[in-house]
Amino acid sequence: MFKNMLKLALIIAMAAFIAGCQQQASSGGKVGFVDTNKVFKECKAGTEGMEYLKKSSEEFQAKFTEMQKTLAGNQTEENTRKFQEALGEYQNKMGAEQNRIVEALQNGFTKAVDDYRQANGYSAILSTESAISYDKSADISDKIIESMNKMDIKIKPE
Repeated sequence: MFKNMLKLALIIAMAAFIAGCQQQASSGGKVGFVDTNKVFKECKAGTEGMEYLKKSSEEFQAKFTEMQKTLAGNQTEENTRKFQEALGEYQNKMGAEQNRIVEALQNGFTKAVDDYRQANGYSAILSTESAISYDKSADISDKIIESMNKMDIKIKPE
């Protein structure tokens, strides 16, 4: 009789333990994944940023070509110095513009992800690049792009 009671108590304890484990596993946090490369390439502000930088680069390339022609016909120390100064100014300007655009995009991205996470009850949102494996239904990249497209992200300088 004592053995039967001990077995029954052990079975009840094991059942309670298993039920507790199952409940804990099913009540885990909701996690989403975002493909950051896709978001930055496909969102409106990302596309505008790339176009703006491309246009600025093309404008400088035209000036650069003209300066080379002038320098080739009259290669003096003064002209070489002016050319190098202009090249340095361009590199500084483009570096600053790239940083400004990346910062604006990053700020918009962070806000979009935070707002989406809070509004939809996610515990965490991770980049797809950091995931070893994930269910594609957990990818919220399109939702983040949609959210960023509704934002007024300043790409062109005022």
